[in-house]
Amino acid sequence: MFQNNPLLAQLKQELHEQTPRVEGIVRAHEKGFGFLDTDNKKSYFIPVAKMKRVCNGDKVSGTVISNNDKESFEPESLIESALQKFIGKIDFQDRAMVIFPENMSTNLAIRCKINKQVSEKLKEGDWVVATLVSHPLQEERNQFLAEIVRFVAESNSPYQLWLKTLARYDLETHAPQIESLTINNAELDNRQDLTDVNFFTIDSEDTEDMDDAIAISKGEQGDYQLMVAIADPTAYVLQDSELDHIAKIRNFTTYLPDFNIPMLPKELANDLCSLKANQKRPAMICKMNIDETGNINSDEITFIPAWIESKAKLTYNNVSNFLENNEDLTTNNIIIKQQINYLANLAKIRMTWRQTNALVFKDNGDYRFELDENRQVKSIIKESRRIANQIVEEVMVLANQALTLQLKNKIGFGVFNIHSGFDSKYIEQVVTFLNDNGISEFNKESLLSFDGYVKLRRIIDNTPFLSTKLRKFQSSADFSIEPHPHFGLGFDAYATWTSPIRKYGDMVNHRLIKAYIRSQKLMPPDKEQLKSMNERRKMLRLAERDMAENLYAQYLSDKIDETYSAEIIDINRGGARIRLCDIGAFAFVPLSMIHSVKEEIVPFPDEGVIKIKDKVCYKLADIVTVIICQVKNQSIIAKFSDEGKK
Repeated sequence: MFQNNPLLAQLKQELHEQTPRVEGIVRAHEKGFGFLDTDNKKSYFIPVAKMKRVCNGDKVSGTVISNNDKESFEPESLIESALQKFIGKIDFQDRAMVIFPENMSTNLAIRCKINKQVSEKLKEGDWVVATLVSHPLQEERNQFLAEIVRFVAESNSPYQLWLKTLARYDLETHAPQIESLTINNAELDNRQDLTDVNFFTIDSEDTEDMDDAIAISKGEQGDYQLMVAIADPTAYVLQDSELDHIAKIRNFTTYLPDFNIPMLPKELANDLCSLKANQKRPAMICKMNIDETGNINSDEITFIPAWIESKAKLTYNNVSNFLENNEDLTTNNIIIKQQINYLANLAKIRMTWRQTNALVFKDNGDYRFELDENRQVKSIIKESRRIANQIVEEVMVLANQALTLQLKNKIGFGVFNIHSGFDSKYIEQVVTFLNDNGISEFNKESLLSFDGYVKLRRIIDNTPFLSTKLRKFQSSADFSIEPHPHFGLGFDAYATWTSPIRKYGDMVNHRLIKAYIRSQKLMPPDKEQLKSMNERRKMLRLAERDMAENLYAQYLSDKIDETYSAEIIDINRGGARIRLCDIGAFAFVPLSMIHSVKEEIVPFPDEGVIKIKDKVCYKLADIVTVIICQVKNQSIIAKFSDEGKK
């Protein structure tokens, strides 16, 4: 008799409306219960039974239940699921296939079905990509259900880590496959034959996609005549062709440790366009004159479609050993040996020029993972940038500056790399920090200007503490059709064209400069394409970070209690973030592992210091000695050794 009683229904509705309601993000605990974290920093306990209806990261709303002065949260409706498209591991429970999403509680087993496009027969332990079909808080259905849309890797695959990382960011796993790759007939006309010029390449020993070659001579007045040859994939890849469309989507070659996925087919990237020694190849040439102080003569820049034939493939180490240790060069070409010496002198001149007229980043070296036959990390090599690396860097900057002048002064648009310095939302913090450290000559307006930023960088770049602290207030780099300053490089505009095999934006600039030379119609780049390039670049950086974190954790997992030298790169309320100097791994040192008496140690993140008993004991950029304590998942925990700060 009470089932359809409207008064009872109304009473229930009124009671429901009077019950406190909140919304927030679910935070799961490994023991099965969880918490709801709200925007006002308050947390509510979620019992184990209620956690079965949500998962970590879900944004939900519901009611707060009070019982004996204890509050708990009961989820009622889903605002946004943390599981939409995700990676997971296959298992079988009661003969039914389930998927365990990565980075979720091991208790979360989701029933799943298989999309018809997935042809592989799935086994226990296989990794797949799935999409969430239903959620327990959604109407009608009261369970988690997922659909498997893509196979990723077998449980025993040595490439599992790489394939999972690529799948996580929806990145390709193979080079493009195109049946026909022939040079466009129009590209055969008016292409100058420069095969007699003594061009040569400088690359790593295992580089196959060589996209730049160099030739140089020196004038009687101390000036240099530099020719930079850049591989010309646009001779093969027609605009709006099938392959062009593929390159537009990929935007960049993907570089992961010992696992590269080319933007273009390997036949192009590693063969037909690669500037291999003693092979005739199409290239775009930039001719320029640089005076004895390092200035480019902007009136004498020439771009030429040409044929070249590199006379030698040299390596960074061999060229550096030749210049630094007087060792033999791996070529008997006397002209190339002379050119190497010219380039060493030009690089020194240009480094001085950039320190005066632009900005130069601190050289921190590169880290390279060495893997065994099972793709496990056996060592990590720190590679410092030697003179040969500096030569190639300075030549590429010169070539890109030359292109920038052409785009800026003669075409008016292109694909420009831009960077606006400090993020405006942090500018008051920057001013305060500088004032606190005795630099009071800058205000908000000057720091947001190109000239003011460059001036500050020249002051702080030799002060590691200041430059490390201010790095976190920087804005991100972007792309633009119009020329705008690149604050980080200290250039009023900067465009690149020197890596067209690896970057779609460089291909766009190649086409623009060719169209200008040939008096063809000039079309500005597509703004949506620039947006796609920026988004893809962010995804690639995240993938690179994930791979590095996994490999570092793998390498350090059996090195507990080993000692390393490290630099403090960040300080927060929980402790210090550090980077191990010799291998490049990032780790965290909790306050409790810096000083045992909790009441005596206080971090000051805004100031970039840690005080013990009111005395500054550690600050950003300090070099410290640490001991590895724990490696869990991708997190590396360390403690300061008794030696402490070096």
